[in-house]
Amino acid sequence: MKSTYLKFTLIVLATVFAVNLNAQNDNFLFEINSGALYNDAPTNNYSIIIYADGKLKDSIFIKKNKAINLSLESNKVYSLVFKKDNCPDKFVIVDTNIPKGVGEILNEEPFALQIEVSPEAKSVKKEYDDYPVAIVMVNKKKKLLMASENYHKETHVSQH
Repeated sequence: MKSTYLKFTLIVLATVFAVNLNAQNDNFLFEINSGALYNDAPTNNYSIIIYADGKLKDSIFIKKNKAINLSLESNKVYSLVFKKDNCPDKFVIVDTNIPKGVGEILNEEPFALQIEVSPEAKSVKKEYDDYPVAIVMVNKKKKLLMASENYHKETHVSQH
């Protein structure tokens, strides 16, 4: 009888823990400290347009050359479009899906995202002009939001 009661208690505890862990991931917010650069210096008078899962979510106009904080919900795919007059639009894909088995995400400091909007900056290879300048996603090993190094190596001109 005690063995059956103990098994039942362990199953209930495991279920509650799994549901609680899943609920935490469903409601998790990623903080991104985002700003635009013009010739490697913070710039002003630009916009960030935010799409979540392909739908317009928000549009922010930044008057000062100061980075802003963006809060992005987990388990969505975002497109952040940086627009500045007389500059090409630059966009970043942010995938906030949390891979299975990751558990708790480390969220000590906001992810720093600075995008160069100057038309003179030619860091992306010519054949990738229409591609995102970065893809940001949850790194399963480090349990935090990171830019894809493989994508950057493939699409950007070597600086060495």
